[in-house]
Amino acid sequence: MQKLKQRLQHKWIFGMGGILAGILAFTGTVYGAPKEMPEENQVAYAEVSTCLNIREGAGMEYPVIARLPKDGYCEVKKEEGAWCYIESEEIEGYVYKAYLETGMNEETYLRRTGREKPVYAYKVETLQESTAGKGQEIADFALQFVGNPYVWGGTSLTNGADCSGFVQSVYRNFGISLPRVAADQAQAGNRVSLEQLQTGDLIFYADGGAIYHVVLYLGNGQVVHASSAATGIKISPVNWQNAVWGVRLI
Repeated sequence: MQKLKQRLQHKWIFGMGGILAGILAFTGTVYGAPKEMPEENQVAYAEVSTCLNIREGAGMEYPVIARLPKDGYCEVKKEEGAWCYIESEEIEGYVYKAYLETGMNEETYLRRTGREKPVYAYKVETLQESTAGKGQEIADFALQFVGNPYVWGGTSLTNGADCSGFVQSVYRNFGISLPRVAADQAQAGNRVSLEQLQTGDLIFYADGGAIYHVVLYLGNGQVVHASSAATGIKISPVNWQNAVWGVRLI
């Protein structure tokens, strides 16, 4: 009986020793499943003075397919070296990471930019298809200010302008003077029909015969304009229902 007790005791000690040896031998760390970055921290915005090009691929050799305006809202989906693959509303592509402020949620984005709601990227397909020349140069210049505020009576392309102040300041940059209000601007330059519109022309909207709004034509049925206090400077389809004529200044 005594020998049996000793044999069992020996097996117990040996077994425990093996367990302890196994524990002591393992010095690694146990990790759980990889976690993705929380979606609320994927928000970023363009920290630029004008706009940030969105490219088809991660490199300067790839074509520009869209632009993210100043303070433009996006979500970072992945990083590839110095580039980020982003999504801004329905537009996706690559931007240079150095020009993005990252790692926030939408609430933080609105607080930092001082905006009431996000501003998004816009496509440049219409710009590539439209006629090159001075009108294109004017349109490209005007597009830099998409996302900036609308201010009634304002003429600042950065701090705020109304519709007529916006086009007046854009054309002033090219040495062309315009009257201050839309009704007077509609009588400037050479009047053209809506069928003859070219990139860079002005289009005037009227209600009951009275001019109330002016926009700058981009081509392919799109315009850029200081829209309203709620939406600021933006790109929109032409409001053909209220458009009455165009004015060419170049």
